[in-house]
Formats: sequence, C-alpha cells, structure tokens
Amino acid sequence: MFFIKLQSKIESSLTKREIVQRLCKITNTTVKDDDIFVGQISDDEFRIHKRPKENVRNAFTPVLIGKIESKNEGCDINVTARLNMFASIFFLIWSIGAIIVPLIIGIIEPIFLLASLGFAIVITLLILLAFYKPAKNTIALLNSILRK
Repeated sequence: MFFIKLQSKIESSLTKREIVQRLCKITNTTVKDDDIFVGQISDDEFRIHKRPKENVRNAFTPVLIGKIESKNEGCDINVTARLNMFASIFFLIWSIGAIIVPLIIGIIEPIFLLASLGFAIVITLLILLAFYKPAKNTIALLNSILRK
C-alpha cells in the first residue's frame, strides 16, 4: 500500500518566500486551531494534511508532501499525496490477509477464489473512493491557494 499515491505539479507565479508565507498562514502544527491544514513547513518543502472537521480523524486523509523549486518567474511545487504511514501498514497487512489467504485456501476449495476476487474489488473501490477523490480535492484546494 506504499504505492498508493497521487502526484501533481503546481505552477505558481509567486516566489518561494511568498509560497512559504501563504502556507504558514493556513497551516498550524496542532489540530485544535482553525487553519485549513495541519503539518510542518520548511523553506523548500512541506508535509501537511487537511485539518479534520470537529477533531474526527480519517485514516484515508491524504498527506501532502511538497517540494518547492524556484524558477525564473515563480515556482514549481511538486506535490505527492499519499496515505499516512500507519494506515498504509494496516492496509497492507489487511490486504494480504484478505486476498492471499483465500487464494491459498482456494486450491482446496474453489469458492475461496471468488472470495479473493471479491476482496480485491472491494479494496480497489475503497482506495478509489476513500483516498484518490479526497487527494484530488485537497491538491485542487492547495492549487487554488498557491496560484492566486
């Protein structure tokens, strides 16, 4: 599940310093504040995630890891959205158990092959609906903030 990620490139006319300032205005290190994002920002990179509503955590909340690179006019921001590490490890272990075990048992009982296929379909839908859609929306939000 470490391969579950979405990459994007944001082009901005802002300077690196202006981008860092904008990110600092909307990001805090604690969940308790009313900022849009929670995370850490340095001079040329950041690691943020969207602040949960009403302190409810979602394991599929994408973590945005960005690298800010200066160019002649403005900056390029390379953003990678991925699952947080604990969710990735849990999802990997759960997927192995849900897909591989029925495949092994399926050698004896063919019905388990269908169960394995069903689990694979459910996992794929879960990833598409619970991770990729919010990741695209979060990157689009960040894009709108950094392009102004």
